[in-house]
Amino acid sequence: MIKDNEKERLLKHVLNQKLYFSEIEERLVRVTFSLMADNVYTIDRAIPDLIKIINLLELEHEAIMLEINRILELSN
Repeated sequence: MIKDNEKERLLKHVLNQKLYFSEIEERLVRVTFSLMADNVYTIDRAIPDLIKIINLLELEHEAIMLEINRILELSN
């Protein structure tokens, strides 16, 4: 059974994840807008930024999966 302090910790964690995803989304929008609006910002310059964004998403996906497994273990 999950205790109240654990629920509070999980809530903080989920809120931090939401903030993190919002920051990733902002980066993605910035790259997209720059590609559309700026002739100097080329696809060649955008690719490394997009790779960084993909890597951040993969890391967050792994963290979420670990957290899900931990919650399942605590629930038993």
